[in-house]
Amino acid sequence: MKKIILSAVVVFTTASYAGKNYVPAPSEPIPIPPAVEVPLGFYLGGGLTYSKAECKCNLDQGQSFENGRLPDARKDQTGGFNLKAGYTYNDFIAFEAKYMYTPWKGKAVKHYGLYFKPTYPISENLDVYALLGYGKTECETLPDSYKGFAWGAGAEFTINKKIDGKKDGFGVYIEYVRPLKKTGNKDIKVDMVNAGVSYNF
Repeated sequence: MKKIILSAVVVFTTASYAGKNYVPAPSEPIPIPPAVEVPLGFYLGGGLTYSKAECKCNLDQGQSFENGRLPDARKDQTGGFNLKAGYTYNDFIAFEAKYMYTPWKGKAVKHYGLYFKPTYPISENLDVYALLGYGKTECETLPDSYKGFAWGAGAEFTINKKIDGKKDGFGVYIEYVRPLKKTGNKDIKVDMVNAGVSYNF
């Protein structure tokens, strides 16, 4: 019996001593993926603008004929620049403020307004969108400035792919905007085409 107890003590002591000297093999650290920073959703943009304004005015009380007939419709084409600032909420919704001014080679057109911007993603880099808003338009071809509904449509290509539905980095855009359309006694319309570069924060 004493021999059995002594043998057990020896085995236990040897195992404990061996465990103290055991050095585990080194293991490779588990890689941690880098954190992805989601863009803020804000963006700025700007570029060139082409504008065409037309006014077909009916004979108002007190207006005189020219050579026995009504004056010809007033038309003008001009160029300038556009600026925009906005916020992209997700893949399908954005909000945008616009300013367009065309003082080059013609009578100036000026427009500024706020737009709701429903968007449809064609791919991770390309979007098409509509513009639905309200703004003020001033045109030297026209006798007055006008406030009212404005609309448009466009497309934008961004260099980087989206992150969680928001754009990142530089992009280019082209769009058509109808900032003014009036009918009735004065048939007035203004058409503008914008092209430029945007940066998404």
